[in-house]
Amino acid sequence: MAWLKLIRIKNLLLISISQILIVCFLFSYHQLTPVVYLYLFCTFCLAAAGNIINDYFDVTTDATNKPNKQIVGKHILPKNAFGAYIIFNLLGLIAGTYACILLQSVLLYFYGIPVILLLYLYSKQLKGIPFLGNFIIASFTAFSILFFLMIIPSNPYQKQIIYILAFFAFALNLIREIIKDIEDVKGDKKANLKTLPIIIGTTRTVAICKFLIIVTLISFVILLYVTNTIYIKLYILITLTIPLAYCFQLLKSAVKKNDFSRISGILKLIIGFGILAVFFA
Repeated sequence: MAWLKLIRIKNLLLISISQILIVCFLFSYHQLTPVVYLYLFCTFCLAAAGNIINDYFDVTTDATNKPNKQIVGKHILPKNAFGAYIIFNLLGLIAGTYACILLQSVLLYFYGIPVILLLYLYSKQLKGIPFLGNFIIASFTAFSILFFLMIIPSNPYQKQIIYILAFFAFALNLIREIIKDIEDVKGDKKANLKTLPIIIGTTRTVAICKFLIIVTLISFVILLYVTNTIYIKLYILITLTIPLAYCFQLLKSAVKKNDFSRISGILKLIIGFGILAVFFA
């Protein structure tokens, strides 16, 4: 169980299921080719490795921010965690290499290798640079969706849906990552990290989150306006727009760590519902 928690198995399964849903409902289940499966496996392994190396470097901050959930250094030896990190990266690269052979292209190397390098740098150093770490993680999420356009033939409508999904995945994950920095500010200070709330203060960071939420809400409203189907309008309104507006309201009175944890949890649900919107595509 400790290993499953370390790789965040629930999050990884959610990512994989989301990717399969995108392929099946936006493209076709016939597009679940060996190349796509290899890409899904590659993404799974690299994301697992990223979670491991993040906890490996976060032993100090996790001891303060979430002592009851700390795994590396408590349930798993750091050297064993690093060994698993190497194995998952190798499995991801092997899957990517095989996919490249099937595609007769080196395309997946432009996904796998940069992801490994940047996730390592993020966990070791970049997460301590204001906003940059948040931007990198949000970008990876969006890029994992955009990459389908490079391995699956698509028409203009499918491209449009992928761009929309990637944009909202980026925006919502960016907001959530900043919220998590506010939530973890105590441990991050102890680890001498320079996250946004530490550099400019919690109040200003919350103001940035509010601004990003407003921009995202405006985008949802535009999407509601241009969508013709009533079912899609209702789905976007009930599962995305209203919950995100509720997060904005909660931010006004958020003070304690639990307040920001609650907002982070709601944002995670919104992201999940956003992916499920492909049912209506």
